[in-house]
Amino acid sequence: MEFPSSSSEMTYFTVNCEICQKTSHGLHFGLETCRACAAFFRRTVVLNRKYKCIQKTGKCEIGAGGEEKLCKFCRFKKCIDLGMTTENVRTDFKDDSEDTSSQSPQSTSSMEVTSSQQIVAKVRNRVEYYIVNPKTQAPAMLIDVNAIIKESRAILETHYFPDEDLIAHLNPLQRMSHSLHKIREKQSWSPEFFEHVKFYKMFQWWEVQMRDTATWLMHSDEFRRLPSHEKIAIFKIVWAVWRRFERYTMSAQMFGQKCYDEKIHVHNHQFAARFGNYHIDYSNVSDHGFERFNNVFGGKMIRYFDIIVKPYLELNLSETEVTYILCQIVWNYAGRRLQGQTQAAGERFLEEISNNLHSYYEEAARKEENPKNYASRLTKMMQIVNEMLSIQLKRENTMDIAMLFDMFNIVFTEPEFFRV
Repeated sequence: MEFPSSSSEMTYFTVNCEICQKTSHGLHFGLETCRACAAFFRRTVVLNRKYKCIQKTGKCEIGAGGEEKLCKFCRFKKCIDLGMTTENVRTDFKDDSEDTSSQSPQSTSSMEVTSSQQIVAKVRNRVEYYIVNPKTQAPAMLIDVNAIIKESRAILETHYFPDEDLIAHLNPLQRMSHSLHKIREKQSWSPEFFEHVKFYKMFQWWEVQMRDTATWLMHSDEFRRLPSHEKIAIFKIVWAVWRRFERYTMSAQMFGQKCYDEKIHVHNHQFAARFGNYHIDYSNVSDHGFERFNNVFGGKMIRYFDIIVKPYLELNLSETEVTYILCQIVWNYAGRRLQGQTQAAGERFLEEISNNLHSYYEEAARKEENPKNYASRLTKMMQIVNEMLSIQLKRENTMDIAMLFDMFNIVFTEPEFFRV
């Protein structure tokens, strides 16, 4: 497959509404939809409307014919099944149109446990509450993460940053390095060590890291040129792997050899912990204790000390080199998962920053007046990339197994954010 030779030659395609398959007009309530389907969803939620399937099967085809031919019951059911949520739904909405289908929908499948009344509850802006799990029919915690990711989405739709004029002269790698440096300026160099934390406390930490990831991504012109739906798709699947690599390298930078010897991990800008010396309380979201979770996921977490921290210390990586590795991890991972135009944009961007890194090494050699062979150094850096991608795949498989065997009594409104 051949890709265009310059960014200006690249043409990006649009997407269709995921409900009716007409042309999408952007992201509405967590899904790419047309304005008509977004308005329909909003009316149904806010006015607490109830519909009855016109064929009494709950399986009407949605997308064939005009809007007037759509079964309202099955249309709303499709909205819910595909993940539309009520974040940002205005509750002062008024509608005077006539509704001739006001009877309650007939129960046609186990996926109908989320009724319009339950959806309206989300307007209360709670992060979690209990529902019936559509898969297991058992009580489960519904975690509505839309409030957490709302600010990140706003960043992804921003076209200007306060420091944009100041960094306009920088090359792509320098821009990404500048962004990472600004994010890390928030880091406390005397973090508080914790030994016990509630599972939901981690959501507050993730919120900050999601915003950091979104801000960092938007410093790439190649990323910013992508259509909105593509940027959001990339962000959803890379924020967690971005967080892991950034946090472990930050830990190594702060604590040096002590980080590796004592297995210290800086979880966020204020808190750190020693691996094996802290406990996460999962009691509200699982019947399995911390030890069970640690047995399943802990082995992969501790491996990051060997594949990230150890080589970081051995190579004494600069912030520019950390940024280069981070770019390689993020874009290779996104390209493998999404392919298409994401893969094309990623290959173009990685080629640019590879040239930038070469210039960085040449400049370093001139300053030292003693040119060095950086080929072996680059090989070790790419080994970190490959091992990160490998362990990420294994982590996904572990998460899939955990979900398959219902280790979590959780239903996420945005499950893709936590598959990784």
